[in-house]
Amino acid sequence: MFKGIFSTIFVTLTLSSIAMAQPKISVEEGTTLDFGSAYTGSKVEKILTIRNLGNQPLHITEVKAQCGCTATIMKEEDKTIPPDGKGKVSITFDTHNYGGQKVTKQVFISSNDSSNARLAVSFNVNVLNVLDIAPKFVSFNDSKMESTYTKSVTITNPGKESVKILNTNSVFDQIRIDLMKKDLRPGESTQLQVTFHPTKSGTLQGTIDLETDSKIQPKFSVPVYTWVTRK
Repeated sequence: MFKGIFSTIFVTLTLSSIAMAQPKISVEEGTTLDFGSAYTGSKVEKILTIRNLGNQPLHITEVKAQCGCTATIMKEEDKTIPPDGKGKVSITFDTHNYGGQKVTKQVFISSNDSSNARLAVSFNVNVLNVLDIAPKFVSFNDSKMESTYTKSVTITNPGKESVKILNTNSVFDQIRIDLMKKDLRPGESTQLQVTFHPTKSGTLQGTIDLETDSKIQPKFSVPVYTWVTRK
């Protein structure tokens, strides 16, 4: 009888030990991260530390980003992490297409941790523009030939340093550009007046380009769309 009881206890303890013997993934920095602010056109790089809190080796099988704007790198030697060991993952976010907005993205880390086989790490970045432009584009829809239309674009300096607009240019020979003020101190705004006098029908699209003295963001483009019909 006692033999049977001891056998049962031994089997139970053995199974419990096996169940507890497993890797456990953890991110030292946490799984919800704030990468701070960055200007459009720059890249934000952060290094995360992956730790194995379990008592068996942790094997990282894949590190995958949510989209092409984010790149991940993990060295092969860091993909197998012993108990209480650490590995590094590099995350690089490209801000080019996200000016003037707060962006949240995710990176997924797959491993042999059965309790968390696909760990999601979220991060956000506040992407700043050297100059804010509103509206983001200019549209002259349903315009008539030989008529004149004027629209205004507000350009604001949201930063802490003065910015000078050196030049404005448009590929449209039917568009005239008038900039009210070139030098913008922090917090100041100016108006860019766009005058359109179509001489032929059809659709056109292009950009108004602005050159600045900013080393961070020396060029801005404002898309322009037109649709001209005959009178």
